[in-house]
Amino acid sequence: MANIINRVLTLQHDHRKKVVKATVKCDVTFSELELCQMKACSEGRHYKLKCQLWGEDGGFTFGDDFLFTYSNAFFFPDGTPNASESRTFDVTLGEGVLDEDWGQDEVYGKLMLTNLTTGSQLVKKTNTVSHSF
Repeated sequence: MANIINRVLTLQHDHRKKVVKATVKCDVTFSELELCQMKACSEGRHYKLKCQLWGEDGGFTFGDDFLFTYSNAFFFPDGTPNASESRTFDVTLGEGVLDEDWGQDEVYGKLMLTNLTTGSQLVKKTNTVSHSF
């Protein structure tokens, strides 16, 4: 079964320019059967990987705050299907986009891998980064 591993969010805050470079990196792994299917039917798209940024609210009643969706998506298989595929989502945002509450902000990446054949979706979180924006 496909999986999302090595999930890492990094935030580089440029206080002078008031922008944040938000980078999410991960590896997507596929089973031998999934890899065989993707190689046999390489013209089709089998999986779609998307990423969002969320503000963690520590279990409050209203849940976590949606902050941003990366505009790019990755589809599998690509031209050279492998059992493990590394992907990076990268964007520079105004610091206000990540300012999700008062004081210290807690931001994480949410990675969503959709099986385009079955419609099932695997959702995994990255680490949470604490910072004041």
